[in-house]
Amino acid sequence: MSDYTLPLHSTLICGMSSSGKTTFALRYLLNVSAACRFIFDDLGQVAARLKAPHASTGAELEAALQTRWVIFNPHRMFPGDVENAFRYFCAWSFNASRRGPGRKVFFADEIWRWCSPHAIPRELATLVQAGRAEDIEMMTATQLPQKLDSSLTGQSTELVCFRLGDCLSLDKVEELGADRNAVQSLPLGSFIAWNRLSGGCLAGRLF
Repeated sequence: MSDYTLPLHSTLICGMSSSGKTTFALRYLLNVSAACRFIFDDLGQVAARLKAPHASTGAELEAALQTRWVIFNPHRMFPGDVENAFRYFCAWSFNASRRGPGRKVFFADEIWRWCSPHAIPRELATLVQAGRAEDIEMMTATQLPQKLDSSLTGQSTELVCFRLGDCLSLDKVEELGADRNAVQSLPLGSFIAWNRLSGGCLAGRLF
């Protein structure tokens, strides 16, 4: 049986800088069985860490679909306009996902840069709210979960916490079901993951 049939997740990964959250996200992307991975990489960090090519034009985005890895660096198509680049990539990824079956994963680091606790771009909202119908799994990693729009946090089925020290961040993950004291005392590289649907909890360590 294909792993594509497993339940889709919406994963929120939280943690302070250098705690392991981005490493966790990349390991997941490398190991998940997916028809395609859509990655917004405006800082170029994902492509550099994976030693993978990025797509920077419409033709390159289309070509990348064949590899199942679409890593979009927007600065050639949208010089100086990362906000509109993000909206474009959300819409493009949603439309590309409609072309065929199978699990797809959309990942953006620090997604709060393009939304607020009370507002979200229409293109991102479409991914979050209608993406499941197209087998799209959402994933984001952030140091500042309190800055995310409520549709992102409310739709999350998996909460993965690395160490956090900021009071507002701790307040938010506690609101989402995390053990505040446990998260605050985690060693760097260690995490606790909560399934927000079943209530299950799993601890692990990356380094």
